[in-house]
Amino acid sequence: MNPREKLLAMLKAMVDRLVSPSDVIASTGLPRYEVLAAFHVFEALGIVKRVYSRGNYRLYQLTEEGVKLLKALEKKGDIKIDVEEVSIEAQEGEATISVEA
Repeated sequence: MNPREKLLAMLKAMVDRLVSPSDVIASTGLPRYEVLAAFHVFEALGIVKRVYSRGNYRLYQLTEEGVKLLKALEKKGDIKIDVEEVSIEAQEGEATISVEA
């Protein structure tokens, strides 16, 4: 499975539901370390948002940008990703991401 297919499988596993990384591991069969690493990146880029956290247990939801990324990956064409800084009023280091197919 190539990296694009792995991302697509992970995102598809998150559509219309709350998931833990373990749920994604179980539904995709991908190695735990890859899924956990992807969740860190997804959260940092705003592809998923954490909706529940207790100890090491976390539940995530796909964001609007995550759905856009999923649709772009499904089209199998080139993907353009723009990252823009948020206004000065936002927390330091925050950024927004937009995805186009």
